[in-house]
Amino acid sequence: MMRPARAFALLSGLSMVLAFPLAAQRRPALDVAPSAAGAAGAVVNATNLFAEQDIRDLVRSGFPASLRFRLELWRAGGLFDDLEGRLDWDLIVQYDPTAQRYRVVRRQADQHEDLGSFSTLSTAQTVLERPSRATLSPERGGVRYYYAVALDIEALSVSDLDQLERWLRGAKSGTAASAVGNGVRTLMLRMLGGEKRHYTARSAVFVAEK
Repeated sequence: MMRPARAFALLSGLSMVLAFPLAAQRRPALDVAPSAAGAAGAVVNATNLFAEQDIRDLVRSGFPASLRFRLELWRAGGLFDDLEGRLDWDLIVQYDPTAQRYRVVRRQADQHEDLGSFSTLSTAQTVLERPSRATLSPERGGVRYYYAVALDIEALSVSDLDQLERWLRGAKSGTAASAVGNGVRTLMLRMLGGEKRHYTARSAVFVAEK
């Protein structure tokens, strides 16, 4: 019969082993790959975006969060690689305490697209984690390339927040996204400066079709 002390030690060890993969699953993951044959550009996948408790709590408390993506297309050379193109876009999520809804907006080149409002952060996260297809394609056929993508999860700047709120008011006929004043927002955003998260990923090298 196994002694209690030994059984406890084995169970403790097992719990530690199981904790490692669970901790790894909680970390946000970023991936990029060329589109399937016959399709142009690349596909960017980001998952577990709000896996960390502090980021999740901030969003649920009404702090708008920006997911800033930067996709780069590199031409693989001999001694040095050459940057051939770049594409930037943001996904923004903000909780409206009045409506008790999470609004998701996509911003690219000063253009905003309303992706909808949702009753839970989990549902909004599902929309945020849909694969993004980017039309950033190689210019030269038969040449080796790769994609590199970076993601910053951070609080919006004051100017970004003002711009978003103006757009939301225009889109929703006067419904304000937030009731806090500029001074309070400035203080809160400064406090949130340490909550920026940075992630990167790179595709395998591929040969562009001729």
